[in-house]
Amino acid sequence: MGADSDILAAIANGILFLETSAGLSRFEEKNWTHPGVHANFLFHSVLGVLYHSKILDVDFTSGYAISIKATRYLALPCLMADLYSNKKEIATIHLVSGVVPFVLALSGHDNPHLGNVVVAGNILSLCYYSYERERPWGWYTAGVALLTYFGVSTLPPDTAKIVYPLGLAGLGYCAYRLSCTVGTATPPPPTPPPRRR
Repeated sequence: MGADSDILAAIANGILFLETSAGLSRFEEKNWTHPGVHANFLFHSVLGVLYHSKILDVDFTSGYAISIKATRYLALPCLMADLYSNKKEIATIHLVSGVVPFVLALSGHDNPHLGNVVVAGNILSLCYYSYERERPWGWYTAGVALLTYFGVSTLPPDTAKIVYPLGLAGLGYCAYRLSCTVGTATPPPPTPPPRRR
């Protein structure tokens, strides 16, 4: 299935590119979600298309491996830092919680157990935030994050490389909708009513 799964993975990364481009275009103020989630996912999607499609005769393996770590370790902490922007200490703790495993991964000392603890801690914090403030999109974001970061690892590698970018696209969309409810992104334009004949 190797070549077919590479083509499907490139398409899945293309879908991620389209979703993150739309989300990135709707942020108007400075925040952590803008670079941490959408720009991060956008960069990963471009590398994913180049890596899996093999359009260029360039080895993107190391860049793609780094972008996978960035999407795993930085997205949720940046989102949580925005959600807790009025509590600087908590926002800083969330940011540092993502930076530490990412820097370890960049230095060649990746600690998957620490990374899993950080991701799980950010998901639990998002669940608490969603419960406390009654934000349904927070629950959806937490659910998609749980499936993307922990469910994908149980899949065969050929399937995981297709499902992971699709999970990130879902995570990016839910994070964007959550940001709309707390005021860090502009909501999408209303859908016009259908025409009557």
